[in-house]
Amino acid sequence: MGKGTKYMISEHRQCEEWAQKYPEFFRISTLREVKTENGYEPLIVFELHTPGGNKDVPVLGLFSGVHGIEAIGVKILMNFLDHLLAQVSWNHSIQNLLRKVRIVGIPVVNPYGFVQGTRCNGQGVDLMRNAPIESSESILFFGGQKLSPTLPYFRGFGRLEKENEALLEVIQRHLLSAPFSLSLDLHSGFGLTDFLWTPYAKQSGLPPTWESYKRIHQLLDNTLRQHVYTFQPQSVNYCTSGDIWDFVYEQSLAAGKKGHFLPLTLEVGSWAWVRKSPGTALKVRSFFNPAHPHRERRVLRRHLALLNLLAHICANSQHVFEGLLSPPSYVQPFEAKTGT
Repeated sequence: MGKGTKYMISEHRQCEEWAQKYPEFFRISTLREVKTENGYEPLIVFELHTPGGNKDVPVLGLFSGVHGIEAIGVKILMNFLDHLLAQVSWNHSIQNLLRKVRIVGIPVVNPYGFVQGTRCNGQGVDLMRNAPIESSESILFFGGQKLSPTLPYFRGFGRLEKENEALLEVIQRHLLSAPFSLSLDLHSGFGLTDFLWTPYAKQSGLPPTWESYKRIHQLLDNTLRQHVYTFQPQSVNYCTSGDIWDFVYEQSLAAGKKGHFLPLTLEVGSWAWVRKSPGTALKVRSFFNPAHPHRERRVLRRHLALLNLLAHICANSQHVFEGLLSPPSYVQPFEAKTGT
């Protein structure tokens, strides 16, 4: 996007303002441009790190807006960035943290869906069902379908969508090249409680790096004793085909980096909001996002501690995961045009 570009998405404007206000700490760049009903919107990637710090440090990857209608995930991510940047000029503890970990991510992975308030992208593709991962246990239809883009959960046209290409580019460049990385993909809309899900979505049972995930679970329980999260593999609830995080997770395992990349998904349980205000279920946006400002503020406060904890886990990963990480090896780049 050229100089003076007016972003349609306010979160993108906020990122540009942060980049101008804190240029030594916060940087943004454009990966792709995505057509929306109002014109073209950039896919923005951000990087938060102390100036002059060592680049060869663990990375926390934060991603939201994969399902455009789940806007609360975007707000949780932005609230965390605001929390750090508001302190970075004076708080030496925050500066020290950002010397030990880089925070990288995409605030709105699906700009079309975010602008239009839809789950899918502009081609009718569900980006969380778009990867070349097949499941023999996926739920019929809900687990991904290839019938038509006019129906929900459409897996695509035999290729990765440009939004997922950009997502994989960021993961390849920043997360899989790091000595250790955690990622958190923020969603909403499932259940009465808040879930922290691990791979695999494709099959029942525990992921190969479950012992590393158990360390995270233990730290969560011991550090945030009153936390609200149910920590478990996604497959405990349902299995799907085409999960983009299963795809990247398998790539890291195949490259011999067992335990060096640990993706997580936060599924904010929006059914609790609907139960308190049943009338909001008649509005699609309210089903996935708090309808009342006080509930939105409560959600933003609730998850701030989790993101802080994940950043510190990354910064101290060598100690946290002592004895669990396999020797690191080079990760071969993906073929982004792999068919589904």
